[in-house]
Amino acid sequence: MVALSQLAGTRYCHQPEETSIKIYFDDHYVGAEHAFDTTRKARHIADALKNNAVDGSSLVEPASADLASAERHIQRVHTRTYVHAIQTGANPDLAASQGFDWDPGIWSMALHSTAGVIGATRSALSDGVAGSLSSGLHHAKPDSGDGFCTVNGLAIAVSAHLESHPDHRVAILDLDAHCGGGTAACLDASGTSERVQHLDLVTSPFDRYEPIGGNDELRFSDGSDEVYLNNVQDLLGMLRWDETDLVLYNAGMDPHPGVSVDALRERERLVFEAASQTNTPVAWVLAGGYTWGISMDALVNLHLLTITSAAERQPACQL
Repeated sequence: MVALSQLAGTRYCHQPEETSIKIYFDDHYVGAEHAFDTTRKARHIADALKNNAVDGSSLVEPASADLASAERHIQRVHTRTYVHAIQTGANPDLAASQGFDWDPGIWSMALHSTAGVIGATRSALSDGVAGSLSSGLHHAKPDSGDGFCTVNGLAIAVSAHLESHPDHRVAILDLDAHCGGGTAACLDASGTSERVQHLDLVTSPFDRYEPIGGNDELRFSDGSDEVYLNNVQDLLGMLRWDETDLVLYNAGMDPHPGVSVDALRERERLVFEAASQTNTPVAWVLAGGYTWGISMDALVNLHLLTITSAAERQPACQL
């Protein structure tokens, strides 16, 4: 195995004058009528950031170009029938296949949240790291939603990125508690799986899938801190840093409470330190995290672990 430190310096990097991490969010992220953590927690995290919960971060809204790109690539990754359903509610069962009753805010939420992921990938290339307060992504399939995920913002952001950067290779690092079966299916259906390394560490078998080829790695952990962190380090060692132009990080906090807060804090340190050492841009999203047994304040603090670690270790790469 190649040590991460051996890969450092493979890109030309600079330290930008503005070191604040861009974090994408607007009111449409929480615009759906259905009140659930996936459709509400971004507001609470944004409020915490506005109150200076993390130094070195700034909230920005998705740009109009990102919204246009999001709509185009949602239509590329998902089927026409499904997109029409979530836009109009014309097929109620399909429009609610992710688990939310349909309302007009569903489409707006999906569009803006996805545009934020696209914006984060764009900002990560220039700033080294960026994020979006997006969740409900990796279970959505090409032809339906699933598991509180309306559209697959990970696969869609990959599609948009590879269109703009046809020579790039992307890695999706998925540390949400559940399997990213929707992402695997969308990458395969959209023809991008050959250019995307998909590394998935889970503590729950929901949305289990059969890995396809050498770019897919699905690993299960028993959830204990030591075993879990060993698995995180293994996946970081498997990531082809020297071939990867962008890491898209699905930073789920739902391994908790099986995995402790301290272990999740260490997980975030490991991820962003590895990216920093190899000068690899990272765009992160919130992914899973729920108030099942914890308060909203506790959930916000879990997600702030990602933002704090990103702010502390910024790889600033100009590709």
